[in-house]
Amino acid sequence: MRLSLRRHATLAVPLILAVAFPSGCTTLKRIVSFRDQLEMAQQISRIDGRIDAEGKTGGNLVVVLSHEPEVDGDPLIGVDSYVRVRPGTFAFRVQEGRYRLGAYEDRNRNGLVDLDERVSRNRDNPIIEVGPGEDHSQNIVLQTGSNFAAYADEPLDVLGLVERTPEEQRRFSLWSWSVQGEICEDLDDAKFGPEAGSRGLWEIMEFLNDGIAGVYFLEPYDPSRIPVLFVHGISGYPQQFSTLIESIDRDRYQPWFYFFPSGFGLDGLSNHLATLLERLAIGHGFEEIAVVAHSMGGLVARGAILKAEQVAARGNVRLFISISTPWGGDVNARNVDGAPIKLPLSFHDMNPSSDYLRRMFYDGDKVRSLLPAVEFHLVYGFKMSSSKPVADDGTVTVASQTRTEAQDQAATQRAYDHGHVGILHAPEVATRLNWLLSQRFD
Repeated sequence: MRLSLRRHATLAVPLILAVAFPSGCTTLKRIVSFRDQLEMAQQISRIDGRIDAEGKTGGNLVVVLSHEPEVDGDPLIGVDSYVRVRPGTFAFRVQEGRYRLGAYEDRNRNGLVDLDERVSRNRDNPIIEVGPGEDHSQNIVLQTGSNFAAYADEPLDVLGLVERTPEEQRRFSLWSWSVQGEICEDLDDAKFGPEAGSRGLWEIMEFLNDGIAGVYFLEPYDPSRIPVLFVHGISGYPQQFSTLIESIDRDRYQPWFYFFPSGFGLDGLSNHLATLLERLAIGHGFEEIAVVAHSMGGLVARGAILKAEQVAARGNVRLFISISTPWGGDVNARNVDGAPIKLPLSFHDMNPSSDYLRRMFYDGDKVRSLLPAVEFHLVYGFKMSSSKPVADDGTVTVASQTRTEAQDQAATQRAYDHGHVGILHAPEVATRLNWLLSQRFD
């Protein structure tokens, strides 16, 4: 397809161009190649449904996805799991293939299927034949009296059967093969730098296949310290938080970061983050966490917090700080939907009238608020210039950063004379972060 300069000029999206586009011919290469990345992403299928149980439930409800072996009689291959604290919906993202669903009631939350716990075995449920890009639904009900003791004489570590190698996960469940607490030993590693952030925007499937996406720790988990999760923005990367990470009290807090392919749609990304945080909470038992999100990362983080609250009617997030987040999107992103080329899905969610942005603060006509336990603080930037018709931070307008609904729900808001990325390295912002942490948790 021939892309004229005139048509390309109609895509006047300052937020996107300023933050996401690399310079030179690399830009056009990645724009054109993104079409292939998107086509691969559209081949990913979905298996969803609802998990219910007869009578009262205790502990967690665990849905287990397995891949049906090609040879009858061979053992099932564990692919992914979905943990819920009460009955409700579940979803998996998979490649084409033959799958089965199972479930069990993990009453003591030890991850094992114990003999006195209810179970719906994968082998007893129908095979789901999944083609490329297809959606399939299947519900599961744990029956009273369907205890595992009827099938075995010792507990089974079902979650331990889930495969985690790159080759196996590329064949089956892409989203399940995500970093879940891997230690980042060197934040200066190029793996966490600008080029990786750009790949996460334009090479979304390669980013996933390389096993980069997920939540990282900077040191082994310590139950005595409160996690502080940093979430980057569009084309962002963990190294952007180096100043803030270095500033926090490491005796009191443990820094984590969520690294994700920012070219995907925000709804899928927020689901991914919500699921990872739930798994980490179940695995480590932490009951409170702070989230610090920059730019579009604030939209992903709030979506994840809302999803966690909706699923469990509770959440572990006690402090949420957004920095330079475009809560109102970007008016020029309205042109993206009619673009003559394929652009990252996250760009479309930046349209001020997008469904995702509306769901940030509304459920139908009803205002959506975070639970009272979540203390939300709004931080935004601006750069003074007499040549600009509107105030902005060089990338996002002040009006978008201070969307009325966001202001209404913020416990505090602070403005700083810094650019969109420079604000992350401002000493006064680091001081503000540490003050908010101490006020909330000390």
